[in-house]
Amino acid sequence: MSIELQALFGVVVILLVLLSVQGGLVPATHGLKWGLGPRDEPRDPSVLQGRMARIIANHLEGMALFVPLVLIAHLIGLSTPLTQWGAILFVGGRVAFSVVYFLGIPVLRSAMWGVATTGTLMVGFELVRVGF
Repeated sequence: MSIELQALFGVVVILLVLLSVQGGLVPATHGLKWGLGPRDEPRDPSVLQGRMARIIANHLEGMALFVPLVLIAHLIGLSTPLTQWGAILFVGGRVAFSVVYFLGIPVLRSAMWGVATTGTLMVGFELVRVGF
């Protein structure tokens, strides 16, 4: 399996972990009875629940750009050092972004978003360069 497809699998695993953490925060912050119940009575999300929701939304937005580019590269048989490093940067940046954002570290959060976005741009640039 190519590095790019491994990265694609990695971003899906990251999403699964993020969703699991989000699901665990509900009973942890609002109590097991409410968290596992029908939640008919709404409650305001905690700070961490809000962060996790924003992390997941941002991750999905990043995936919406990264996934098609990796799939296109795979379908045309394109795997170069630029696409490989782009994929690695995307996954590493997404992991770091998620952790740093969850911990509430503002400037480093934006830098890690930039790392991940740079990875996406690298894959896209290589597709353009080869004339896709």
